[in-house]
Amino acid sequence: MDKKQILVTGFPNGTGKAQLMIYFQSERDSGGGDVEKIEIHRGRAYITFDEARAQEKKGLSFCSSLRKFR
Repeated sequence: MDKKQILVTGFPNGTGKAQLMIYFQSERDSGGGDVEKIEIHRGRAYITFDEARAQEKKGLSFCSSLRKFR
């Protein structure tokens, strides 16, 4: 995996790229960071950021935050 990329698992079924994008670019929810791309495969999301340091700020305990979008 690239240094600009994180692997995210455990998010609710049906969570889309737009919801993940909103969460990971949000200053309030995750610390913010420009997302370059999101790939979802078999319950895993690969989030690639524009800058490598942005991924260091991201927490992976965001499932409860994503529930508000459902």
